[in-house]
Order: sequence, then structure tokens, then C-alpha cells
Amino acid sequence: MHARWRLVRRLLLILLLGCVLTLVSTRFILLAEDQTIRQRLQDDSRQLEYQLRHVMLNYTFATEWTARRLAADDQNYAEQLSSEAESLFLFYPSLQRIIVLDNDFNKRFERFRNGEQALAKDKFPTSALAQAAASVPQIPHAKSILDEQFANNASDIVVSLPFESLNTTHYLVIVVDIHKLIDQLVRQQITEGYQVAVKLDEQSIYRFAGNDELRDEWLVERPLSFTTNQWTLELWPTPEKLNQMYSASAQLVFFGGLILTAGGLVLGWRSQRLHRTVNEHKGEVKQLRKRLKNTHATEAKLVFLADHDAQTELPNKNGLKNYLLKQLETIADEQQDLHLLVISIDSLRELNHALGHPVGDEIIQRIALRINKVVPDAVYLARTTIDTFVAVQNSNESGSSVETLARTIREAISPQLFIDDHEIYCSASIGIASAKDANYQLETLFHNADAALYKAKRQGYFGIERYQPEERFELSERRERLHALRIALEKQELELNYQPIIQLRSHRAESVEGLLRWRTAQGQVIEPRQFLNLMEQTGLIFSLTEFVIRSACQQLKRWHEAGIEPLSIGLNLSLRQLTMPELPKLLEQHIKRAQVAPDDIQLDIDEASFLQLCDHHHATLEQFKKLGVRLCVNLLGVSHQLLQAMNFCSPHAIKIAPELVADIPNEPVQTELVESIIRLAQNSHCQVIAVAVENHQQIDFLKQRNCYLAQGNLLATVLTAEQLGPLLQSPFTGSQPPLASL
Repeated sequence: MHARWRLVRRLLLILLLGCVLTLVSTRFILLAEDQTIRQRLQDDSRQLEYQLRHVMLNYTFATEWTARRLAADDQNYAEQLSSEAESLFLFYPSLQRIIVLDNDFNKRFERFRNGEQALAKDKFPTSALAQAAASVPQIPHAKSILDEQFANNASDIVVSLPFESLNTTHYLVIVVDIHKLIDQLVRQQITEGYQVAVKLDEQSIYRFAGNDELRDEWLVERPLSFTTNQWTLELWPTPEKLNQMYSASAQLVFFGGLILTAGGLVLGWRSQRLHRTVNEHKGEVKQLRKRLKNTHATEAKLVFLADHDAQTELPNKNGLKNYLLKQLETIADEQQDLHLLVISIDSLRELNHALGHPVGDEIIQRIALRINKVVPDAVYLARTTIDTFVAVQNSNESGSSVETLARTIREAISPQLFIDDHEIYCSASIGIASAKDANYQLETLFHNADAALYKAKRQGYFGIERYQPEERFELSERRERLHALRIALEKQELELNYQPIIQLRSHRAESVEGLLRWRTAQGQVIEPRQFLNLMEQTGLIFSLTEFVIRSACQQLKRWHEAGIEPLSIGLNLSLRQLTMPELPKLLEQHIKRAQVAPDDIQLDIDEASFLQLCDHHHATLEQFKKLGVRLCVNLLGVSHQLLQAMNFCSPHAIKIAPELVADIPNEPVQTELVESIIRLAQNSHCQVIAVAVENHQQIDFLKQRNCYLAQGNLLATVLTAEQLGPLLQSPFTGSQPPLASL
């Protein structure tokens, strides 16, 4: 009996302990799961808030990107925006309409999604957008507000950003359907069984709910905010969803309470499972924080790049302008001065074209490091264009003068650069202007520095010039001439005229020299010396060189097809043109296209260019030799350096310069020089050609010395291709159309 009682007592104790443990454990688990469910609701609402901010940032980015493209493009914004509107509506499904307002907030452009209607109003001077723009006229980034004048619903978001087009401020406005946006986010982010409502100013603007049974007990409220816009998110589960969120642990513990060991195992297993779930949620929170941190870093980088060059991390033109505006205002009040140094890297665009942009980018980065290393800390350094740096030095800064600073920068740039397999020499031209000369006006200061830079470039490489007031007119004239040259290339106002080279025994043309002329719309004929130097300083020299080669090859082909053979053609090229990396390919391409022999093309170069090629451009000469074109050198005399160059690369022909031919046979010194050039050509087995022959005494002198090739107005004047063609069929008698006909 006693044993039974002990057994009963033990069983009762076990039963009591089991019931207590079961009830306590069940209650504990229920409380823990309640807390987990609430935490899950909080996390889900937080995720929805993050996604809303992310999507709105995308719409803001789209507004800024589109506005900047409209401001950067010279064409009419309406045409460009019309072509891009469909893409914007496609990629941004909640985008309701796109509007462009002028500076008076009058509607100038509108596109809306299919199914929407155009705004009834065309003027919005009293809108919230207009009031916001008036209070903050310079908006650095897109701004979002609520403005029912632009939207179908008062809750829709209006994102706007000003931009400059055709020298006028406009406002790009996009309207986002907030109901559609939130509905899309809810359907993507919220699982089935959640009830969702969104309020604006205590008024419901969105509701995705059909069961409010658990609303009061399980409601989670979270503010949704973006810039100045604020909404309230309400989230709660349905009874079915809540039952799904509860686990079966409580029931298992309750029914397994009589077996304490099994119950303990179940509780341990469940505890571990809950712990793992909590860790997963903590990991998600950590990832969200990391993403938010990356977003802030990206925003900071965008702010940095607004005023800095991405490649060199130096201030860009926008940053330079902001700095100068502050400095000019300060020094104008104190009547002090500052100097602006515009540093232009010579021929950088051609290096980019020849070696590729990766090499060009490396050149810019290394030059930026060199300049930054030698300028004082107080000097402000910026990069304004692809090949231009700007340094700003205040006059009250201690140290060397601005000219010394310019020379220091020039010397830092001049050493060669070794990039990949290339050895590259860079030079810079520097223009200097002072704030006092510009009357402390920013645009005038830039203009004066450009004028000084232009004068520095005219010196050749490594030029340094300081602004003088009269240079303003030179820069204006240069810009007008450069614009006219671009138009001349487009309208084909440039043409090749030709002057024959006559065989003095047969009086027939053995060759012709192609002479570039610019025939303006007014009929004026301009020679190359008046514009070639300007074209060499810009990218137009490449197009000009291609035009000359193409025109000469095609004209020679037409003469050959007309039966005028043998006949070759000579082209005058400057050192800048001869050292273009693309020149051999251009020659080869157009010679093959015209189907003429390479030795019918002759490159006429002056003595200085020939010496430069022999000293520094061996590869170019080898390419000319491999291609088979002829070289003709225009000589003013005979020197030791010339003889060495001819030993390295003997030309096919030698021209006697007009300065020497003009004085024979009357001047003994010039006569002796001409005779020495003729002997040099004959001993080198080169053709010798006398240029600018103007009288019969000169012809007799040349014949007596076995020089039978001559060129000059006495024999044949400069003619167009149409005028010269018929004359090439017969001997020349010296009676050609007068120069006025050109």
C-alpha cells in the first residue's frame, strides 16, 4: 500500500510538475512567439519603408538625369524629351505625367501615360512648386512636394528640378501616382495575409485590407517619409495569417508535458529554432544598414563629383567658378588682385586619337600629379576641360611671381612620359590674366585668359603669355575665323588649285603641284598661310589633310583616265601634318581607292621639316618609303646637317626655294647657292626643280646647268582643275587664263 502511495504520490508529483512545467512552458512559448510576430511585423514595415525610399530615389534620379541631359544638349528640349518619354513611362510604371514649365511656370511641354488626360491649366504661378522655387531659387537636386495642381489626386508626389535650355531656366516636373506606387510595393514586398493601410494627414490614401478583426491588438504603425513628404503605414495580420505565424510548439509541449524529457527536448529544439530565426532577422537588419550606408556614400560621391573631376579628383569648372566668385567678391572689396593661369596641354586630342583614350587618360592623370606637386599649397588647381588645367594665385600670397609659377609648371610638364610601350613628350601653352584687368568680372577674366592662351599657342610649344587688352580683339577674330573654317569644310569651300611643273626642253607638264585655296562665299580666295596655323591648333587639321589627299588622288585619277600620262602630283604638307600618326594610312587608303601609282604622289616639305623627320621621326620616313610615295625637299642652301639627313634618307627631288631663284643670275651669293643645290641634286641622283621662275634669264641660267624642271607664273600660272585639264594635252606657251579668273 505504501509503495502504491509513493507511486501515486510520485505520479501525482510528476503529474503536478508536468502540468506546471507544461503550463509555464506553454505560456513562455506563447509570449515569445507573440514577441517574434510583432518583431516580424516591425521588420516587414521597415522593409516597406526602405523600398519606398529606394523607389522614390530612383524617380528623383530619373528627374535629375533627364534634366541634366536636357541642359547639356543644344537641341530643342521638346524634341529630345518627346523621344525619351516613352522609355521613362516604360521603366517607371508609377510615372503619371512629364511636364516642362518655363521660368514663369507656364506649361511648355506635357506627356502623360495612356489613359490619363492633359492638365486643364497651362499656367501655375500660384502652385506649391512655384512657391518652393521662389523660396529656394537655386535647387541643387530634384525636390519632391505635394501639389494637387499637377496631379489627379492631392496625395500624388510632384518631383521637380530646374535646368537651363536655350539660355532660359525651365523646370522639369514629373508626377508620381502614389497610390499605384504603394500598391506595387505592397504587392511585391508584403506576403499574403497581411492587411495594409497608408494615411496622409489622418486621411486614408491606400487600403489593402478586408479584415479588421485583429487590427486593434496587432496594429503596427510606422512613418513613411521621403524629403518633406510624410505618410503613416499601418500593418496587421488576418486571423488566418496569425495562426500560420504561430508554431505548433505550444501544443506539442502541452500534449507532451507528461513526458518531461521529451518536452525538454522539444523546448530545446524550439528554443534553438527561435534563436536561429532571431539571428536571421538581425542579419537582415545588418544588411539593410549596410545598404543604407552605401546609399549615403553614393550620395556623398555624387555631391563631390558635382564640383570635382572624376579622373583627377581636382575641382572641375563648376568648382572653379564657385571658388572664383567668392575670391573675386573678396578681393574686389579689398582692391587686391589674383592671377588666373590657363594651362593647355598641346595636341592632347591628337594623342587621344592616335594612342587611344586609356593612354590619354593616363597622360592627364600624370600631368595633374606633376602640376599639383610643384605648385604651392595656396594655389588653387582645377581641371576645366579634357586638355586644360587652371591655376589661381592670389597676389597677396608670398613667394615667386606668377611668371615664375608658369615656368615652373611648364618645366614640370616637359619631361617625357613612359606609358606602356610609348615614350611621350608633352608640352603646354600657358595664358595668364589678372582680376584687375577683368574688372573683377568672372566671364571677362576667363575671356582674357583665353586671349593670352591663344597668343601663347601662336608661339609654338611651351609658350607663356600674359593678357594685354588688345588681345581681346585677336581672340574674337580667331574664333570667327575658326567658325568660318568649320563651315568651309562642311560646305566644301576649300579646293585644290594646281600649278604645272614644266619640262623646259619639251615645254610639257611633267608634274603639277596641288595648292590649297579657300574660296569664300563672297568669291574671295584665301591662301593657306592665312589659316593653316589656326587649323593646326585644332582638330580640323586632320579633316583638312584627308580632304587634300582625297582631292589630289581623285583628280590625278581623272587626268590619267583622260589620257594625260605620265603625270604626278605634289602636295605641300607641314610638319604637323607629316607627323600625324594617321597620315600613312590616309595616303594608302586614298591611293588604293583612286587606283593611282604611289610614286605618282609626291610630298613637298621644307628643309626644316625634313631635318625634323630625319632626327626624330624615323618610323614615319620608313612608312613613306614602304608605301612608295616620293619626297621632295624645298632647299634654301646646303648645310652639314642637311647632308647627314640626306645620307639617312635621300629625297626623290629637290626644289630650289623661290627666295634664291628670284635673284639669279644677278646676285653672286644666291647664284652660287643655286649652283651648289643643283650639283647636290645631280650627285644624289635627285630631280631638281626651280620654283618661281619669272623671266627668260632665269630659264637660260637653269638650262646651262642642266636643270630642266621649272615652275612659275612665266611658264604656267596657278589654275583650277577645270582650267588646267585641257592645257595638259599640249605644250605650254605661257598663255593661260589670268589669275583674276581664279
